[in-house]
Amino acid sequence: MLYESVFVFSGQLSPKVAEEKFNQILELIKKSGGKILKKESWGLRSLAYKIKKNSKGYYFMINSDSESKIFTDFNQKIKQDDDFLRFLNIKIKNVDKELSFLDESKSKEKMNEK
Repeated sequence: MLYESVFVFSGQLSPKVAEEKFNQILELIKKSGGKILKKESWGLRSLAYKIKKNSKGYYFMINSDSESKIFTDFNQKIKQDDDFLRFLNIKIKNVDKELSFLDESKSKEKMNEK
């Protein structure tokens, strides 16, 4: 099944640590037999309201082809990590090949073009 998942990590982390935690999620999905079809880093963004005393968070998005069981197991691991603020996982019918306007790598490319 195809899924789109968005993860939010504590804004108190360094960008490198947030990226490492995201990579751990990717590895967990791969080890469970899932495939990563698309991934995006949306960077440090303000939260609509404070979560665990955080007003900012690092946002990451992935599209994956995996079993729903992966996310059930994943949910239990997340509850043990205080740096993990939220995640949203939804089923999708197809994966949009284009990067979203939120992806930081896309905005960095545009800055390099100027």
